[in-house]
Amino acid sequence: MKLPSIDSARFSCCLLAAVLILSSVGCSQEEKKRNYSVPEQLCGLDVGGKLAEPFMPPGDRVHQAEEGGGVSIWHCDISVDDKAVFQITREWWKPGWSARRFAPSQAYVEPEHEAADESYVYSDEGAVAALRCTEEGNDWDLFLVARVRDAGVPDEKAMGKFITAYRAEVLKTDPCAEE
Repeated sequence: MKLPSIDSARFSCCLLAAVLILSSVGCSQEEKKRNYSVPEQLCGLDVGGKLAEPFMPPGDRVHQAEEGGGVSIWHCDISVDDKAVFQITREWWKPGWSARRFAPSQAYVEPEHEAADESYVYSDEGAVAALRCTEEGNDWDLFLVARVRDAGVPDEKAMGKFITAYRAEVLKTDPCAEE
C-alpha cells in the first residue's frame, strides 16, 4: 500500500527539521574556550588574575602593553588574540575633581554606582578612582581608570571589585610621592 503524497511531504519536512536541529546542537557544543592564563600581575601590580578574569574573553593568547610613563598619563592595554579587551590608565589631573565628574568627561566612563566615601565610581564597562594627592601637598590628584574595551566582557560586580583592589594596590606604592 502506498502512502499518500501529503504524508511523504510531512515526513520529509520533519526529517529536515530534525537534521537542522541536530546540526545546530553540534555547533553550539564547539564553544570557544580561554586557552590562556590571566596574568597574576596586571600592568605592573599584583592585583591578581582572578579580579581581571571576568573581563577576559575566550582566546588563545593574552598580551599586556604599557605606554606613557610621562608626566601626566600612563596606560596599559590588555589584549586577547590582538583584540583590545581591557585598559588601565593613571592620569594626573587638576585638584578638586571628583571621580564622578572625571569619569564621563575625561575617562569616557558612565558611572552607575559610587562608593560611600566618593573615592570611586563604576559601571559594567568602566571605573574611576580618585587619589587626593593635593591633600599631601602636591599640585595634582591622581585618577585611576579601568575600562572594558571592544572585545572585552562587561561585568558590573567584577568592575566594582577590580577598582577597589586596584586602588588599594596603587596606594601601597605611595603614588602621591611620584608626582
